[in-house]
Amino acid sequence: MENTQFSREEAADRALASKTNVPGTCQAMVRLWLGAPSAGDQDHDGDSDAVDGWKSEPVRFRHLGDRTPPRGVPMAWSGGSSGFGHRALSLGVNHKGVHLIRSTDMSEDGHYMPGVTGTVTFKQISTAMPALRYTGWSETMDGLMIENDNPGASRGPKVEHALDDLSKAKGTGHRRTLINRAEALLKKIRILGRKKR
Repeated sequence: MENTQFSREEAADRALASKTNVPGTCQAMVRLWLGAPSAGDQDHDGDSDAVDGWKSEPVRFRHLGDRTPPRGVPMAWSGGSSGFGHRALSLGVNHKGVHLIRSTDMSEDGHYMPGVTGTVTFKQISTAMPALRYTGWSETMDGLMIENDNPGASRGPKVEHALDDLSKAKGTGHRRTLINRAEALLKKIRILGRKKR
């Protein structure tokens, strides 16, 4: 299967660098962040919207209803005031255990604001756009696989916090060796929400 132009981590960086968008172009912006072609009009309703993007993802790479997507993967919502749905990019779970999302038409404080790109939570999207229904996330964008260049990006908040603490505690000699071993073991923990193939 062909890959998107940018990896998960690159897409997250590109999304964070993006501050504005043309209102109503969530599908196009997420495609831009990942470097993927248009999904086309999958449902033959005359447009290429977020619903078409979700329909273009192979079923085996969809994670229906999973609210713990790893960093750098597209998320999808159906519905909306015009039925176009919504797409956004997961930024993963931060050290406080909060899942963050980079979304178009959302301000940094979680309000619906056309033309602004912000970092928000599930609750903020649900509050600002109540007509949307979360469908899930995918390992692909418009049918192309997204390279996972940072497999440890979403092991869960407790593991990520432990890795942060270990990184800060490194000393020298034997202590450093033990900490390096502990880090290596923690990094072997599988990614949350990812099914074995």
